[in-house]
Amino acid sequence: MIDLDIELERFVYFADLFGIAVFAITGVLAARGKQIDLFGVMVLALATSLGGGTLRDLALNAHPLIWIADPMLIWTAVGAALLTFGYCRFLQMPRRALLVFDAAGLALFAIAGAEKAMALGFSPTIAVIMGISTGCAGGVIRDVLTGKIPGILQHEEFYATCALIGATFYVLMHGHLDPNLLAFTSMAIIFVVRLLAIYTGLRLPVFVVAGIDRTPRRVLGFRKKRWTVRHIKQDKES
Repeated sequence: MIDLDIELERFVYFADLFGIAVFAITGVLAARGKQIDLFGVMVLALATSLGGGTLRDLALNAHPLIWIADPMLIWTAVGAALLTFGYCRFLQMPRRALLVFDAAGLALFAIAGAEKAMALGFSPTIAVIMGISTGCAGGVIRDVLTGKIPGILQHEEFYATCALIGATFYVLMHGHLDPNLLAFTSMAIIFVVRLLAIYTGLRLPVFVVAGIDRTPRRVLGFRKKRWTVRHIKQDKES
């Protein structure tokens, strides 16, 4: 059992590094078309990959901060950012594959945030909030720095809700299932729901005002792509 716990701990650690690398890549890609230099790209990468964990640790008064306790997290983000910076100067990053990796990073970070809050003795409600913030806050910081409306506030992104669903399942089942099984199951829920959103267009209802706003055709359903000349040109270019 001890060996199993050690192996699981190693797996979680390397998976955490993987998630940081993926989020750092999304931070670099956010600089696309904005004429941001290498230093600015590094700032975006670090803010995206470490922002959620930093906010969580500050809110929970957990010291030292995760990236201060383990500088390898910083170097992982910097390394991924540099590789992406060089790669994108010559080749195009496959967006759909990156979204899948990002879904895995979201699942890992959200449950890690909820798990840390529960381990420190905070209430289930706080644990859920910490799970969402750990998984999503980095992206919010990235969008603000690049002058965009945060993706989690937009109808086109079914993102934070995935973290909410998985973190809620985690805290509800905490103490009723084996901790390892619970963590993996919760991550799988977030990952699967996020993939459904990516591939089917699953969305939440949008706030509209009767007589003023036009009700969107798609609410909490599946998106059917309408092929137009513009879509055909975009597919040819990609």
